[in-house]
Amino acid sequence: MNLFGGQVRGLIAGLFKVLALACLLIVAGSEVGRAAVLERFRVGGWAGNAYSDSGGRLATCVAAARYKSGNTLYVQVDTSYRWAIGSSAPDWTLRIGSDVPLRFRIDGGAWQRGTAKATAMNLARMKMPDGGYIISRFRRGRSLYVDYGSKTYEFRLTGTSRLMKRMATCIDQNTARYGASPAAGDVTADSSASPDNAGTQPTESSAPRAAVDPAVTLEATQALFNLIGEAGLSGLRIVPEEQRSDNYKGLHAVAGNDARIVVAHIFQPGGYTSESDLMALVVADSRTNCQGTFSSGTEEVTSNGKQLLTSYCDCKGPDRHLFERTAIVKRKAGGVYVYSVANTRSKTDGGKALAPDLTASAFYSAAASAAN
Repeated sequence: MNLFGGQVRGLIAGLFKVLALACLLIVAGSEVGRAAVLERFRVGGWAGNAYSDSGGRLATCVAAARYKSGNTLYVQVDTSYRWAIGSSAPDWTLRIGSDVPLRFRIDGGAWQRGTAKATAMNLARMKMPDGGYIISRFRRGRSLYVDYGSKTYEFRLTGTSRLMKRMATCIDQNTARYGASPAAGDVTADSSASPDNAGTQPTESSAPRAAVDPAVTLEATQALFNLIGEAGLSGLRIVPEEQRSDNYKGLHAVAGNDARIVVAHIFQPGGYTSESDLMALVVADSRTNCQGTFSSGTEEVTSNGKQLLTSYCDCKGPDRHLFERTAIVKRKAGGVYVYSVANTRSKTDGGKALAPDLTASAFYSAAASAAN
């Protein structure tokens, strides 16, 4: 597995990207602000603007794509690299400021429940979580489906990879020119503040930036060290964010070599619906990413006195065999740790087994102990 070149779109990469989507959209409560346009840009079918605050400093960058149906999809990022998405339809009559319950999914993933905020009569806005997961999934996806109860809307995500890279550039360049607003995020995308010439549905990389809590990253890195030590793994090195391929950016802690990748990530309370939902999304996304024969299994196990929810995903392709184990372990401070180990064998290495081989029982024991 070529971790650094991004040649393999492994199951483990899809794992955390889809987990991030699992009920991590939260209510956006900021008020709509009128702002001057500092810059206009276009990426494929997306039209974007950079907006200032009342003092002339950069507040946010917003892009929109208008679809043949008349519906519009918005993407927003502020100067702290906090992201949000919004959707609007001409026939909506929302009460401004109200919570809007919905279900959403990307591509064939499981439906998840969420809540948006009505920032205009015809616009619902949903905040993305800090961290890189939903951002990466949104960037890679083909379609976003949003179900508001009476009707389901589909938004094609063509061109979102280039768009989000361009929006990060929008923040960097305009912060350098105008300074950053100290009240980042107060300007939100509403119908009147959207790009004047929103693009039609797009016809078409570096991963966009996202805010990350350093304390959580440090904790996850220590947990990853613990897992590697408990499992007796060797020949792995910690891979910093800037050296990862796009598929692994935003993960809390990653170590690996060309044949094995180990990941630790923390989901804090409120960042997911349930452990079973997280694991169901792991398996579903792995199945989607597999180009070959796929098999999987999920079970609850007890190891070292702890309850773990575990799974395996096995993808056998014509040139590559990818096998992944995942364990979800409760965290003392609340939330869960998610650990994954992905092994790759290919024809170029003769399909030889890795040394040492990591059995299911050894992985479960290591995951249970690493969480202490």
